[in-house]
Amino acid sequence: MKYSILTSLIYIVVSCLMLIFGKWLFTKCIKYDMYGEIKKGNVTAVIPYCGFLFGNVAVLIGAFVGDSSLSFKSDLLYYIIYALIGIVLMLFSGFIVEKAILHKFDNVAEIVRDRNIGTAAVHFGIYVASGLIISACVTGETLATHGKIYGLVSSIVYYILGMAFLILFAKIYDLLTPYALLKEIEEDNVAVGVAFAGNIIAIGLILMRATIGDVGTWQHGLLLYFIDLTAIVLLLPSIAFILDRMIVKAINIKQEIKDNNIAAGLGEAFVIIVFALLIFFMVDFVNIV
Repeated sequence: MKYSILTSLIYIVVSCLMLIFGKWLFTKCIKYDMYGEIKKGNVTAVIPYCGFLFGNVAVLIGAFVGDSSLSFKSDLLYYIIYALIGIVLMLFSGFIVEKAILHKFDNVAEIVRDRNIGTAAVHFGIYVASGLIISACVTGETLATHGKIYGLVSSIVYYILGMAFLILFAKIYDLLTPYALLKEIEEDNVAVGVAFAGNIIAIGLILMRATIGDVGTWQHGLLLYFIDLTAIVLLLPSIAFILDRMIVKAINIKQEIKDNNIAAGLGEAFVIIVFALLIFFMVDFVNIV
């Protein structure tokens, strides 16, 4: 349905309230005093929240866009529900980072005591990827055929699948790189953390694209996700080859990243995100099978 200026303003006000609530809940759930660390000039303390904020906004945008056949009151109610679900799921993403991805060291100590930007960057990437995946589940395009209840259920189901794939991807990424991923991040290698975070965001974009639209039955939707997983496994070495041989062939980018060359880490992160964006707009996963 189309909204007037008044109803649009109501959505903006509600969105701001959701962002404020999300920030409050985030500060209650993390294991350090974010505001206290910011006052100390600790940049790493705010980086995870920036990712959380980006993901939160992605969910709000996903819930807002698209067609709807419901009344304004019903739309607004579901909008609030989706926002709250998104906040809770993204907070759980922080737990996943600590326990399943960066599980070999104390994440809080790295962020607060060591001011490890690499660790904070990985948290940023996970929050962004989570927001993108959840956003795809609650877009008007996805819900037009299946309805609002489908959006509530699919948000949780595809979030779980997405997180499982991200955990698996972290293992594959570690195997394909010529360095020990977790060891380098723990030892304050910013370049490694930034490059890994960029890869996580790229995977989030691909999974987001695969979720948007009418996926038909649950069986078809799950099949699409397994196709995505195959594409992801094939994507990483392909992009690494292009990055090494065509874009930055004058240097050994993996060695530069291992040597904590932040420029090289940023280069890998942005190149793979750019390729993921190409896939996002040019590949229709929904109609691929």
